[in-house]
Amino acid sequence: MYAPEDSYKLMQLNKVFNVGIYVRLSREDEKCAESESIANQKEFLISHVLEQGWNLIDIFADDGYTGTNFSRPGFQLLIKAIESKKINLVITKDLSRLGRDYIDTGYYVERYFPERNVRYIALNDGVDTFLKNSNNDMTPFKSVMNDLYSKDISNKVRTTANLKRKNGEFIGPFAPYGYLKDPENKNKLVVDPATAWVVRKIYDMLVNGAGLIRISMVLNQEGIPSPGAYKRQTTNYKGRGGDFDAWSFESVKYILTNPTYAGNVTQNRYTKINHKIKKLKRVPREAWITVNNTHEPIIDSDTFEQAQQIISVRDYSTKYAPKGGAHLLSGMIFCGDCGSRMTFAATSAGKFYVICTRYKNYRKCARHSIPEKDLEYSVINELKKISSDAIDFQKLYEKAQKLISTSEDDPVTHEVKKIESRLSEINKIIKCIYEDKVKEVITESDFLNFTQDYNTEREKLNFRLSKLLDDNHRGPSQKKDAGNIMNMVKEFTNFNNVTKPTLIKLIDRIEVFEQREITIKYRFTSPY
Repeated sequence: MYAPEDSYKLMQLNKVFNVGIYVRLSREDEKCAESESIANQKEFLISHVLEQGWNLIDIFADDGYTGTNFSRPGFQLLIKAIESKKINLVITKDLSRLGRDYIDTGYYVERYFPERNVRYIALNDGVDTFLKNSNNDMTPFKSVMNDLYSKDISNKVRTTANLKRKNGEFIGPFAPYGYLKDPENKNKLVVDPATAWVVRKIYDMLVNGAGLIRISMVLNQEGIPSPGAYKRQTTNYKGRGGDFDAWSFESVKYILTNPTYAGNVTQNRYTKINHKIKKLKRVPREAWITVNNTHEPIIDSDTFEQAQQIISVRDYSTKYAPKGGAHLLSGMIFCGDCGSRMTFAATSAGKFYVICTRYKNYRKCARHSIPEKDLEYSVINELKKISSDAIDFQKLYEKAQKLISTSEDDPVTHEVKKIESRLSEINKIIKCIYEDKVKEVITESDFLNFTQDYNTEREKLNFRLSKLLDDNHRGPSQKKDAGNIMNMVKEFTNFNNVTKPTLIKLIDRIEVFEQREITIKYRFTSPY
């Protein structure tokens, strides 16, 4: 005698089943055995359905789609077939073909299918939701194991990708705007003549005083395709169109802050939140992976550094230009007491003055106000004084030449060259070992063992090199001034038509104290 529940199960098993076969293969699964291929999954499942005498309604396939989410076209068609009651049985080769995310997979197996009276079978795992068996009880554990497998694969892929990034190999799916992938080496960039001129135009406009919004407006007015639009025209990129085809503040700033344009491939600027979520998040600048001198630059290093100075000086916390138009000293003026930025305000007569933002917004600190024209006059006059009183051009030239000629022999320069040479040697060694792994001369385990010591040494050398370069950059030294001073002389000699880019190259910050006392901190060693 059957219990009522068993009688119901028998009735269910004797009903007519309209079957939807679901098959899936991701890029990671392609590395598995041939038995995992789409064709073999179909053949295996069709054979079983026919043996059972069920009605095969349709086959739903997702080729090249990850199992970590369910936003797959084939799976969504399967769901539509269930909702329209065309099928009442779903069958997959195993549970991992349905999905590898244990939360969503559990939802479909434990809730979605039962609520709609749809039978689910994972053939190789012995899972059948219309039968009582121990395999069904193990489904949650198998889902967790499938999820962990995906996470492990993701970590291995990320490790390999980071290794390539640190070796200076470009691994993005599309080359940055202004570049193409080298036809002979997909991990190397070559200049794209069709767009490189636009990159140069953007940098030229910035150093000549144009703001980011102004640059984007000019590019749009001239009908120049944005990076997204150009990528869609020349590649198989399927990204967003419409308003995203226009140049924007963000797209211009992205180009102006990317060291790749100076010949130094820079990656890891964005990263996925985790292996299940495709959404990207920004990576802090200090975590970017930059390798120098990997390809032909579009922008020379001096112009790139000048662009970084301009962007760091200007207050880009807002996308909007200051009221009354651009100010010559905006972004460079700070309160001498509290360190806050000084902002511009206008009198009833329309004349501008600067005032401490902390005082203006919160009535803390003090006004420190000074008319804009008086401040400009003081700054430019001091630069003129430096130019006329402090520089003997002939002696300066002789001193600069002498310091430049001896700077190459100092201990810091010698150590930097030695470290750079060893880093280049380590990169070549690792590349050779990696090629052996690809050719299966050595195993992956051997590869990791061989490269572990080299990676440790490289990290230490990179840290030491970064420290040397950073200390040399921060400390105002005679040798640094000597290397740049002849270029600065040209900036000093004429301040009748001074421009903001010129001031940015010379001035680090201007501090205003009470009683209109002004202190100017230069990017060079002042003679006063």
